[in-house]
Amino acid sequence: MNYLKWPVLLGLLLFGVACAKTDGITLSYQPMGVPARCAADMVVFKFEDKRPMTMLGRHNDGTAIAAVSDVADWVGWALFDELEKAGCHPKYRTSTVAPGDGPMVTGEVLSLELNQTGATTYEGKISVRIMVVRAGRTVHIQKYSSQVEDVVLAGYASETDIMQEVLRGVMSEAVPNVIDQTGE
Repeated sequence: MNYLKWPVLLGLLLFGVACAKTDGITLSYQPMGVPARCAADMVVFKFEDKRPMTMLGRHNDGTAIAAVSDVADWVGWALFDELEKAGCHPKYRTSTVAPGDGPMVTGEVLSLELNQTGATTYEGKISVRIMVVRAGRTVHIQKYSSQVEDVVLAGYASETDIMQEVLRGVMSEAVPNVIDQTGE
């Protein structure tokens, strides 16, 4: 019976070591509601991930930080949620868009970084290009950037919280501009 305990104990030890530190973070977003009102119908077309590196950054010990979420979807759905919260009537599309005169909003994630800058501090940065297309013609294109540095402590804030704040910085500027360009 003792010979069965060792594989179980070894398995539990390996599981504990594997779970002790995660190098991947889940990107999430809760809409904040920007001070803009909208009633337009529009399509939010899946964003493209144009980052030169898929790794987000590094912890102080040199281990890599990666996103376990699709970065392009994270940004596109955040824009969709903010537009919807502002009163717009967006539809999200990932592969095809029917031609028409209605506005389409899309974009590219140019960079996304998260690096540990101190014992408990992390800095997040993002750069996104957002485009508004109407009747096949680009009517608005603008690059947005945001940067946040904050403390990460269990029960207080996480890396995910920092990345959410970074994206909120972009959305607070981009959403009113998108609404201005898509209004009827």
